[in-house]
Amino acid sequence: MESLIEIDRLAGSVYLLRDLIQERLGLSLDGPNDTTSIINRLAGRLEQNHCKSFLEYHHLLSSGGAAAEQEWRQVMAVLAKSKSGFFRHTKAVRALVDVALPRLLSLSNSEPLRIWSASCATGEEPLSIAMALKEAGWFERVPIEILASDANYLAIEGAIRGLYSEPRVRELDVRLRDKYFTREEGGWRVAPELHKLIQWKVANLMIQDEVAELAQSHVIFCRNVFIYFTDAAICQTLLSFARFMPAGGHLFSDSGDYFTSVISSTGFFEPLKTNGTDIWIRRD
Repeated sequence: MESLIEIDRLAGSVYLLRDLIQERLGLSLDGPNDTTSIINRLAGRLEQNHCKSFLEYHHLLSSGGAAAEQEWRQVMAVLAKSKSGFFRHTKAVRALVDVALPRLLSLSNSEPLRIWSASCATGEEPLSIAMALKEAGWFERVPIEILASDANYLAIEGAIRGLYSEPRVRELDVRLRDKYFTREEGGWRVAPELHKLIQWKVANLMIQDEVAELAQSHVIFCRNVFIYFTDAAICQTLLSFARFMPAGGHLFSDSGDYFTSVISSTGFFEPLKTNGTDIWIRRD
């Protein structure tokens, strides 16, 4: 009986922690195996912080202040699913080059066109965008800024290093690989002239102060993000985008009936279907 009570207490404290994580990071953790995953993945963090229970760890994360903020960085790094790949969404990148930028150029004033990769993981997406723009000659035509962020600071550190293992570049076109990367011990190094085109930053989409400046972009790529988010987090993120994104801005997001319905329901975006890719235009 005593062990059953202890299990109930553990489950209750883990559920409290789960709810706190979902609120702070937006991650959907309601699956049948997610509670076990939280216990297994965060057990080391409890030990590191000398917490004797998940309830005590919950108190630490809820306490505010520098220690809590630093620990949230670690929680995100432990729980993140930082999956990426070069030209993983080829149609979307092509639509950016062939459709979105020409449309935006006709509307833009003298300010640079800003493109934000809102969950860039280890950097493959913004680097793919930069390569595509270079190949199409866009940097010679108009000032362009590329911003890239992720809530996982370890992923951003990897992106800043700019070194990718052989398997990571295997799917990349050989011509682009040889043009924009140099082989060295440990993998392939991004060419400095490409890497410097991107501004890297750690940013949690659930914290508006971290999103505000980034979201003032003419193009936002937010793909393969919402599949990991709670419904509330998706809506909160979309509303943050809408608040700061300029009218006429282009949002590239997840496709499918569900996400189409959610994005439409905000009332701030209207669809533009082209090249097999869903683009959402920020309404005036």
